Amino acid sequence: MPVFFKNDPYILIQLEQPEDWQALHDCCAGYLTDNDYRKLKEYLEQVAKTVVVEKGYIDADYRDTYFNFFSRKFANYPSDTIRASFFSAKISARMITKLNQYQDDYIGFTVLKPNRVSSIGRTIFDPRKLPFVEGHICLARYPVHILGAELIATGFPYMGQDTDVTVCAHAACWMIFRYFSQRYNRYSEKWPYEVTQLTGDVSTGRLVPSKGLTAHQITEMFSNFGFSPEIYIRGQHQDLFDQLLYSYVESGLPVVVGLPGHAITIIGHQSDFTKPAPVLPATSYEYLTGLIANDDNYMPYHAVRRDDPKPTGYFSNHKVENIELFIVPLYEKIHLSAEHVFELSDAILANGEYGINALSQIMHHDEIVVRVFLTSSKSYKKMCRQKPLPYTISDVYCALRMPKFIWICEISTAELFETGKVAGEIIFDATANPHDRFAFLAIHYPDLLLLNDRDALTDNPKRFTVYSIDTDDIESYDCYVSNLCEV
Repeated sequence: MPVFFKNDPYILIQLEQPEDWQALHDCCAGYLTDNDYRKLKEYLEQVAKTVVVEKGYIDADYRDTYFNFFSRKFANYPSDTIRASFFSAKISARMITKLNQYQDDYIGFTVLKPNRVSSIGRTIFDPRKLPFVEGHICLARYPVHILGAELIATGFPYMGQDTDVTVCAHAACWMIFRYFSQRYNRYSEKWPYEVTQLTGDVSTGRLVPSKGLTAHQITEMFSNFGFSPEIYIRGQHQDLFDQLLYSYVESGLPVVVGLPGHAITIIGHQSDFTKPAPVLPATSYEYLTGLIANDDNYMPYHAVRRDDPKPTGYFSNHKVENIELFIVPLYEKIHLSAEHVFELSDAILANGEYGINALSQIMHHDEIVVRVFLTSSKSYKKMCRQKPLPYTISDVYCALRMPKFIWICEISTAELFETGKVAGEIIFDATANPHDRFAFLAIHYPDLLLLNDRDALTDNPKRFTVYSIDTDDIESYDCYVSNLCEV
């Protein structure tokens, strides 16, 4: 039953019966629309056992839209919000000042806005606490303070469009911007109204209220935020489009995707590595079953299925094939794009001089599965120390000069890939010119390691250092997995 603290803005409700959820709705009257209440209840009723409601909560994101827009309306809009924090454990009233003891049970929070049309604001839910969510997802940690207790909400940012200041594309961009500003200190926080002002040069009308955004406006917003974005349109990359999208997501880069009349954020993927081996050689995309999205028409972390007649879990009616375009936020010094890496990888692996059939005696081109992704050299070297590669190759990589970001083309077999193992990789300089056929830093096959001097200006063979590995067997090791968190 609900526990009310009279003359206090904090309300604790134990969610045991349907009337307890109704009590949540009642105490949030005016801040939680009937439609959003139904969505929230259906999403959490099998998981949440307690909710702590904070009335009069000052939310910076809502305040930004309030002072810049809602305060100028004729109708009166409150300047505060309500924050609801959900827990998977039953918490008694006497423990409300000791909520830090329930970190393991903390699902996350949602901010409820008095916007009349759409009330769900800044939201962080932990997908690892939601049994209907599975996959590999971009996650960040967000500190939360309730009555002096500090908790950590882990998740990907989410909010609904308010249809006044923000529309679906604004919400999708805000989610990505807030994720990057939390993960990397080079990016500053942007509030929702600020997000709407990041475009202007290619706008054809007023920015607020918005009638929607074009792909070029979103790209402009990404640029003004500090990214060096790439835009991909299905018709222009017909054969590689889905693989490129998957590779960027596998790189830990959330992207804005365009569906017919709608924009959402793709933040992860679902893959089934127990599926029968595809026709070889193949890419890891063949194992993809769906993408994980934040879409303001749904609650967070729903699946956009690839091709599954009987899907399970939390999924939408969207399909991967419905995606018309996507925009990826790249760091400004990443000059080599995913399509270039696929082209270069294919050329190297099939090359008569440097290809796998030419240099390896124990692995062949017609049996491999490759996985292409972007990561930081710092993170990759850290993985090499934590999970060493065989034959002291980790030591070689850790001593090798690398740019800040590198592309990796992992090389495996169908049997090894099912178990999360690889047997080699090609490492590319992400700052390289896509027409540079020696854009790679290293080529590792099971029985050979070739290093390339990126400072060399000619094709002189002296630019290469070759190490033969004396082995008759394939020595496997773990795939790199630090870009995304497994749920």
